[in-house]
Amino acid sequence: MSKTIKKRFTFATVSGFLLLLVVLPIGSIFVDAFQGGFHAFLSAVAQPMSLAALKLTVITSLIAALINTIAGTLVAFGFERHRIPGKTLLNSAVDMPFAIPTTVSGLTFIFLYGPASPIGKWFASHGIKLMFSPFAIVLALVFITFPYTIRSVQPLLDDLDGRMEEAAKTLGASGGMILRTIVLPTVAPGVISGFTLTFSRAMAEFGSVVLVSGNLPMRTQVSSVYLYGLSQNYDNQGAAAISVVLLVISFIALVAQFYILHRQPGGRSTARSSRIRWFQRADRGVA
Repeated sequence: MSKTIKKRFTFATVSGFLLLLVVLPIGSIFVDAFQGGFHAFLSAVAQPMSLAALKLTVITSLIAALINTIAGTLVAFGFERHRIPGKTLLNSAVDMPFAIPTTVSGLTFIFLYGPASPIGKWFASHGIKLMFSPFAIVLALVFITFPYTIRSVQPLLDDLDGRMEEAAKTLGASGGMILRTIVLPTVAPGVISGFTLTFSRAMAEFGSVVLVSGNLPMRTQVSSVYLYGLSQNYDNQGAAAISVVLLVISFIALVAQFYILHRQPGGRSTARSSRIRWFQRADRGVA
């Protein structure tokens, strides 16, 4: 088989998969969302229950993304920079949320923190409701999306040349300055990618949230559960309209990530050049 035929076959295969698995499904959602015109789309999105679900979804997803971005970065640093007892086992356990069915995850939280559990009863006696509340939604989202930032930051830390840090120490840089000028700029792309992945994944979560939220309209009903209810009531246009809004929000997050990482030509080299300038200043005794 000639190279030309191989290239055409590869192109046709990749294009076919993208067409069948990405373009057509997303295209059909947009067609259904606007089948009644733009006014029908706005009417479906502007419903009070729809707006409340979208607001709750965005807020809880942002909170979960912030928590996991900070916690995941710290855990990645712990794995890569410190000797931890049982490190291999703990590192493997990080991926458990990927392996556990999301409905099982939600059920475990109900058993552990629900009204019938000892922990849930103790909090309830102090006027705090853990399950069937926005707190429960955030808790489930944090668990489901926990690995994303860790797995995004770890490879960057692993590839970081330790000689740069040693050179900085030799030139008299403090630990905080090394962290600020060398380590953080190196892992920043992973941190930002982890945040975006976590946020987008949390926006679409259904299995665990439908159990722990209680699905109370206008209070604890997220968009994924709301559009599922619409589809069960044969309101496909309304469900598609909410799906389009979720897609657009996730797309905006991806565009923002791309802009942050590439807002300047050779943006990643900017941090590297700043470190070189700091080394030059340190060598002259002014850093």
